[in-house]
Amino acid sequence: MTRRRICAGLAALVVAGATGACSNAGGDLSAGTAGSGGEGGGGGGAGMRQITVAETAGTPLAFITYGVQRGFFEQQGLDVNAEASTGGATVIPSLLSGDIDVAGSNMVSVMIAQSQGVPVTMVAAGTSTAQDPENDFSGVLVRGDSPIQRPQDLAGKRIAVNTLKNINDVVIFSALSQRGVDISGVELIEMPFPDMAAAVQRGDVDAGMLIEPFLTQGRAQGLRPVLAPYSDLRPGLQIGTYAMTDQRIAEDPELMQRFQRGVQQTADAIRADPQAFRTALPEIAEFDPDLAQRVNLPQWRGRTDRASVELIKDGMLRYGLIESDLAYDDIVRY
Repeated sequence: MTRRRICAGLAALVVAGATGACSNAGGDLSAGTAGSGGEGGGGGGAGMRQITVAETAGTPLAFITYGVQRGFFEQQGLDVNAEASTGGATVIPSLLSGDIDVAGSNMVSVMIAQSQGVPVTMVAAGTSTAQDPENDFSGVLVRGDSPIQRPQDLAGKRIAVNTLKNINDVVIFSALSQRGVDISGVELIEMPFPDMAAAVQRGDVDAGMLIEPFLTQGRAQGLRPVLAPYSDLRPGLQIGTYAMTDQRIAEDPELMQRFQRGVQQTADAIRADPQAFRTALPEIAEFDPDLAQRVNLPQWRGRTDRASVELIKDGMLRYGLIESDLAYDDIVRY
């Protein structure tokens, strides 16, 4: 039995404000501990590989949980432990340390890490928005009595986002810049999704960038949408991604391929029968049954959308999130 290699340390790893330390990712699958991909020791059955996947709370996490519930990952020989995260760069240190095997995040946070030499690769697509902006699973919301009536009124305002230096920087700044807003006065405030609606209501921030189910809940509480920056940048824009360490991929490409197939099966199933996914939400994500029927669902493709990657990279370069371009084939495996 081999054990994961422990590095001397990733000195001062800073990824969008999250600091990681030592990376032991990428060892074999026989350790049998959380995040190790080991066999046995947890109900997976003989030959099952245990992996831990961290994904953003809300519908992104529900996607993975649905795939587990429907047995799509089990069919690929994977016993998946799905954990909630706040998203963004917060999952990168956990990925590098081996505490998790796959990190669900947004493409901006992962590409920032890649631009800094962090050895991670995008291996499957996460959430995408709808083609129709009316069905966008995200939006910038303000109080019902707010003087903010249109996107241009967000100039100089405080907007809550779940994490800083992530996809929201690109889409919000792009949407406002296209409307002639001076974005230098716009302040993004880091805040967990579940806290945003209340913060907007209290006036702690002027607006909040929410995803489902928090978007629909916020609207039910009287908040009002003024901008849908995801679909504004590009209808059907891919937002999310799943990343693994380069070392893990090199040492066990089959594990990556099994995960990719499980993601693809899950995406195909939801696209074929979105109502079945809605029906499952109260059980897999503790959604209120009525809320589960009303939320705008993200879209899932399984395979990465190159046009979205290139568009987001252009925005990252424009707003200084990365200093040089990244070659698509170097950062994406599926």
